[in-house]
Order: sequence, then structure tokens, then C-alpha cells
Amino acid sequence: MISHKPLKSVSHNFGHSFISLMNYINDDYFMGHLLKQARKTNCSKLTVDILKNLAEPTELLTDPIKSSIEHWNKWFPTLVESSGSTMDYVNSATMTIEFDLKQTRPHLGNRDCLESPFICEIVIIDDKGKEYKRKHEDWWYPETK
Repeated sequence: MISHKPLKSVSHNFGHSFISLMNYINDDYFMGHLLKQARKTNCSKLTVDILKNLAEPTELLTDPIKSSIEHWNKWFPTLVESSGSTMDYVNSATMTIEFDLKQTRPHLGNRDCLESPFICEIVIIDDKGKEYKRKHEDWWYPETK
């Protein structure tokens, strides 16, 4: 039976998959590309409207980053439906990823790479106005320079 309840797990699973090792582009993971671009532009926060397939700020949107966002946003309805819910219940879905660019530490596996902490938050609001929010926090470093 189709339900609103799975939207809680959708918010978790979308964010977790997006920032995971499953999101590899060319020579680095999405998060590595994003961190490099954030450091380059000093823009620490990416905001994505998943349903409208819009992201900002434009300073962070290199071709690989835009391509990955588009790919995962297209997958979102499939995730919702396969989780036992329906897109008819989803009024909005946003994701923000923010790095703390002032904080770094050497990566344990490669002391030459500096990693930074980040927060990824997914917020889904259903057709009744209920919010399904999930936050992921960790550290990341670029694989390539």
C-alpha cells in the first residue's frame, strides 16, 4: 500500500547515496569535486532543488558537478516509488551540502590530502506539509589535486 511513511527513509537514502562512494565522476568522487570547487571559489554551500533540478550557487556548478546532480535528481522519483510512496505526496525536496572550509585535517590514509568536515541535509515536504529531514555529517577530501 502506498504511504507517506517511506518518505522518511527516502530522505535518508537519497542523501546517503548522493554523498557516498557510489557517486564517482571521471577521476574523483562527487564530494571531492565539490570540495575542490568550494575551496577554489570560497563558496562553501551547495543548495539543490531536487524536483526542479536546480542548483546554486553557479560558482560551484562545474560540468561534472552539474551532470551528477542531474543524474541523481532524475533517480529521485524512482527511489520514492520503489520505497512504497508516490511523487504525488512530495511537494518539495531539497538538499544542501555545506563544507566548513576553515577546518581541515590530514586524511588518515594519505597525509598529503587535507579533508574538511561537511553536513548534507535533505528535506522533503509532503502534500500535508509534514517535513522529513535527514542530516549526514562527515569529513571529505579530494582524491585528485
